[in-house]
Amino acid sequence: MITAGQALDIAHAAALQHMQIDPANPIEVRLLDGRYIVTFVHSNPPGVRGPDYDARVTLDAATGDVLEILGAS
Repeated sequence: MITAGQALDIAHAAALQHMQIDPANPIEVRLLDGRYIVTFVHSNPPGVRGPDYDARVTLDAATGDVLEILGAS
């Protein structure tokens, strides 16, 4: 099983192939049912509606394989 730090590194590299990630925004890493879900949070100004993440990457926790990349635009 990969570590949360490894999951973050893999997810970051995978997301950067498809979109820009703001390095100043927080990152959430969760382990759920054998998968890591890494969310690159998007910060909207107060009163502005929009997506709450720049990217969300799902990884297999056993292998580190990228299962899904979701991106907000």
